[in-house]
Amino acid sequence: MRHEPTIRQGVPADIACLAALVIQVWLHTYATDGIRSAIARYVLSEFTTEKFAGILADTESQLLVAEMNQHLVGYALVKFGAVCPTSALSNIELATLYVQEHFTRSGLGSALLARSQNLARERTDDAKLWLSVNIRNERAIAFYRKHGFEPAGTTQFEFGGEQHENHVFLAADA
Repeated sequence: MRHEPTIRQGVPADIACLAALVIQVWLHTYATDGIRSAIARYVLSEFTTEKFAGILADTESQLLVAEMNQHLVGYALVKFGAVCPTSALSNIELATLYVQEHFTRSGLGSALLARSQNLARERTDDAKLWLSVNIRNERAIAFYRKHGFEPAGTTQFEFGGEQHENHVFLAADA
Protein backbone atom coordinates (compact mmCIF):
# COMPACT_ATOMS: atom_id res chain seq x y z
CA MET A 1 0.00 0.00 0.00
CA ARG A 2 1.45 3.34 -1.07
CA HIS A 3 0.93 6.48 0.96
CA GLU A 4 1.27 10.08 -0.10
CA PRO A 5 4.85 11.25 -0.47
CA THR A 6 6.46 13.57 2.03
CA ILE A 7 8.83 16.27 0.84
CA ARG A 8 11.12 17.78 3.45
CA GLN A 9 14.57 19.25 3.96
CA GLY A 10 17.35 16.71 3.87
CA VAL A 11 19.06 15.88 7.16
CA PRO A 12 22.32 14.08 8.01
CA ALA A 13 20.43 10.82 8.65
CA ASP A 14 19.54 10.80 4.91
CA ILE A 15 23.14 10.79 3.65
CA ALA A 16 23.62 7.06 3.00
CA CYS A 17 20.20 6.75 1.35
CA LEU A 18 20.91 9.80 -0.82
CA ALA A 19 24.20 8.35 -2.05
CA ALA A 20 22.56 5.02 -2.90
CA LEU A 21 19.57 6.65 -4.60
CA VAL A 22 21.72 8.93 -6.72
CA ILE A 23 23.94 6.08 -7.86
CA GLN A 24 20.89 4.04 -8.83
CA VAL A 25 19.15 6.85 -10.74
CA TRP A 26 22.32 8.14 -12.41
CA LEU A 27 23.33 4.70 -13.64
CA HIS A 28 19.81 3.94 -14.88
CA THR A 29 19.71 7.23 -16.76
CA TYR A 30 23.22 7.57 -18.14
CA ALA A 31 24.83 4.11 -18.23
CA THR A 32 22.46 2.89 -20.91
CA ASP A 33 25.21 1.03 -22.74
CA GLY A 34 26.44 -0.64 -19.54
CA ILE A 35 29.19 0.16 -17.06
CA ARG A 36 32.68 1.09 -18.14
CA SER A 37 35.58 2.26 -16.03
CA ALA A 38 35.03 6.02 -16.56
CA ILE A 39 31.43 5.65 -15.41
CA ALA A 40 32.35 3.48 -12.41
CA ARG A 41 35.11 5.88 -11.30
CA TYR A 42 32.82 8.89 -11.65
CA VAL A 43 29.93 7.38 -9.72
CA LEU A 44 32.08 6.00 -6.91
CA SER A 45 34.00 9.26 -6.47
CA GLU A 46 31.14 11.77 -6.85
CA PHE A 47 28.17 10.19 -5.09
CA THR A 48 29.65 9.62 -1.66
CA THR A 49 28.33 10.10 1.83
CA GLU A 50 31.09 12.66 2.44
CA LYS A 51 29.96 14.78 -0.51
CA PHE A 52 26.34 14.68 0.67
CA ALA A 53 27.45 15.71 4.16
CA GLY A 54 29.16 18.71 2.55
CA ILE A 55 26.05 19.59 0.55
CA LEU A 56 23.89 19.51 3.67
CA ALA A 57 26.36 21.77 5.48
CA ASP A 58 26.52 24.28 2.61
CA THR A 59 24.44 27.36 3.40
CA GLU A 60 24.21 28.19 -0.31
CA SER A 61 22.44 24.90 -1.08
CA GLN A 62 19.07 23.46 -0.15
CA LEU A 63 18.47 19.75 -0.47
CA LEU A 64 14.92 18.40 -0.52
CA VAL A 65 14.11 14.73 -0.12
CA ALA A 66 10.96 12.87 -1.08
CA GLU A 67 9.89 9.92 1.03
CA MET A 68 7.24 7.29 0.54
CA ASN A 69 6.49 4.90 3.41
CA GLN A 70 9.70 6.05 5.14
CA HIS A 71 11.79 5.21 2.06
CA LEU A 72 13.74 7.83 0.14
CA VAL A 73 12.42 7.91 -3.46
CA GLY A 74 13.65 11.23 -4.82
CA TYR A 75 15.52 14.41 -4.15
CA ALA A 76 16.20 17.88 -5.50
CA LEU A 77 19.21 20.11 -4.95
CA VAL A 78 18.96 23.90 -5.33
CA LYS A 79 22.18 25.92 -5.39
CA PHE A 80 22.10 29.66 -4.75
CA GLY A 81 24.80 31.81 -6.29
CA ALA A 82 25.36 29.32 -9.14
CA VAL A 83 25.78 31.52 -12.19
CA CYS A 84 24.04 30.25 -15.29
CA PRO A 85 26.62 29.52 -18.02
CA THR A 86 24.45 30.98 -20.80
CA SER A 87 22.40 33.78 -19.23
CA ALA A 88 22.84 36.55 -16.70
CA LEU A 89 19.17 36.20 -15.79
CA SER A 90 19.69 33.56 -13.11
CA ASN A 91 22.06 32.52 -10.38
CA ILE A 92 19.83 29.88 -8.79
CA GLU A 93 20.43 26.42 -10.17
CA LEU A 94 18.28 23.37 -9.91
CA ALA A 95 21.44 21.28 -9.78
CA THR A 96 19.69 17.93 -9.50
CA LEU A 97 16.20 16.50 -9.51
CA TYR A 98 16.17 12.70 -9.32
CA VAL A 99 13.24 10.38 -8.81
CA GLN A 100 13.64 6.65 -8.47
CA GLU A 101 12.39 4.91 -11.62
CA HIS A 102 9.52 3.15 -9.80
CA PHE A 103 8.10 6.57 -8.87
CA THR A 104 8.43 8.43 -12.18
CA ARG A 105 5.18 9.73 -13.65
CA SER A 106 3.63 9.78 -10.18
CA GLY A 107 3.73 13.57 -9.75
CA LEU A 108 6.70 13.33 -7.42
CA GLY A 109 9.08 15.10 -9.81
CA SER A 110 6.54 17.88 -10.30
CA ALA A 111 6.17 18.25 -6.54
CA LEU A 112 9.95 18.42 -6.03
CA LEU A 113 10.24 20.98 -8.82
CA ALA A 114 7.47 23.14 -7.33
CA ARG A 115 9.11 23.05 -3.90
CA SER A 116 12.46 23.95 -5.49
CA GLN A 117 10.87 26.93 -7.23
CA ASN A 118 9.34 28.00 -3.91
CA LEU A 119 12.79 27.85 -2.26
CA ALA A 120 14.13 30.11 -5.00
CA ARG A 121 11.23 32.57 -4.57
CA GLU A 122 11.81 32.67 -0.81
CA ARG A 123 15.38 33.78 -1.51
CA THR A 124 14.51 36.50 -4.03
CA ASP A 125 11.28 37.79 -5.58
CA ASP A 126 12.53 37.65 -9.15
CA ALA A 127 13.90 34.12 -8.84
CA LYS A 128 14.37 32.28 -12.11
CA LEU A 129 15.75 28.77 -11.83
CA TRP A 130 18.17 27.43 -14.39
CA LEU A 131 19.26 23.86 -14.98
CA SER A 132 21.22 21.71 -17.37
CA VAL A 133 20.18 18.36 -18.79
CA ASN A 134 21.98 15.90 -21.04
CA ILE A 135 20.89 16.38 -24.65
CA ARG A 136 20.05 12.66 -24.91
CA ASN A 137 17.81 12.65 -21.82
CA GLU A 138 14.57 13.14 -23.75
CA ARG A 139 12.30 12.30 -20.82
CA ALA A 140 13.86 15.00 -18.62
CA ILE A 141 13.81 17.53 -21.46
CA ALA A 142 10.09 16.88 -22.01
CA PHE A 143 9.44 17.16 -18.25
CA TYR A 144 11.14 20.55 -17.95
CA ARG A 145 9.49 21.92 -21.10
CA LYS A 146 6.10 20.80 -19.73
CA HIS A 147 6.85 22.80 -16.60
CA GLY A 148 7.63 26.01 -18.46
CA PHE A 149 11.40 25.83 -18.83
CA GLU A 150 12.79 27.23 -22.05
CA PRO A 151 16.07 26.48 -23.86
CA ALA A 152 18.83 28.99 -23.13
CA GLY A 153 21.85 27.45 -24.83
CA THR A 154 24.20 24.57 -24.18
CA THR A 155 27.04 23.74 -21.82
CA GLN A 156 29.41 20.82 -21.35
CA PHE A 157 29.42 18.26 -18.55
CA GLU A 158 32.76 16.54 -18.08
CA PHE A 159 33.64 13.24 -16.51
CA GLY A 160 36.43 10.81 -17.17
CA GLY A 161 38.05 13.30 -19.54
CA GLU A 162 34.98 13.23 -21.79
CA GLN A 163 32.73 16.15 -22.71
CA HIS A 164 28.96 15.58 -22.78
CA GLU A 165 26.70 18.25 -24.23
CA ASN A 166 23.89 19.50 -22.01
CA HIS A 167 21.00 21.83 -22.76
CA VAL A 168 20.62 24.78 -20.42
CA PHE A 169 17.03 25.65 -19.54
CA LEU A 170 15.62 28.71 -17.76
CA ALA A 171 12.29 28.88 -15.99
CA ALA A 172 9.96 30.97 -18.13
CA ASP A 173 8.36 32.77 -15.18
CA ALA A 174 9.73 33.85 -11.86
